[in-house]
Amino acid sequence: MHGMIGNSTVRQRCIVRRHSDWTLKGHEVVVSHWPDVSEIARRMPYRSERAIRAFAGRCNLTTPRHTWTAAQDSKLRKLAAAGLPRKEIAAEIGLGVGQVAGRLNYCKIHVARRPPAPSSDPLVDAVRQRAFEMDLSLADLDRSLGNRKIFQQASGQQRVKLAHVERAIKALGGQLVAKWPVQ
Repeated sequence: MHGMIGNSTVRQRCIVRRHSDWTLKGHEVVVSHWPDVSEIARRMPYRSERAIRAFAGRCNLTTPRHTWTAAQDSKLRKLAAAGLPRKEIAAEIGLGVGQVAGRLNYCKIHVARRPPAPSSDPLVDAVRQRAFEMDLSLADLDRSLGNRKIFQQASGQQRVKLAHVERAIKALGGQLVAKWPVQ
């Protein structure tokens, strides 16, 4: 073959644009306004946000990833040991709830259980507190009593039947005793 430099047995390939459905103008709009996807979508109404994000990913335009520091890790461990919910931990550290949940999962940090919230019924409160002390979740307690969400949902004004309370007290190893004041 005439005009070939190098090995003539290698098949020559044409130079093809990598993203043939995106114009250079569209590429410039995406690169110049990148993190603001709504602005890009406003300037390019014929492209969906999903297509814009996919194209940005192919162009290696990504949002910066957070790198956890040792100070943030220790603060995360302290707040998780205190039993704070993920939303409050995220607000305290200044990150998103998803980032905190991901880091808790990655580091295998368990958020300490908090005692159950008080309800309007002292008998239900006593049952729920005893289950907490026995390291038994309310879901496990309800499952042992017949697979209904009786004590899980008893935190508001909802009343729990005395028969359910009596069964729970027996299941937790207690006794239901009536005491009358001495006059």
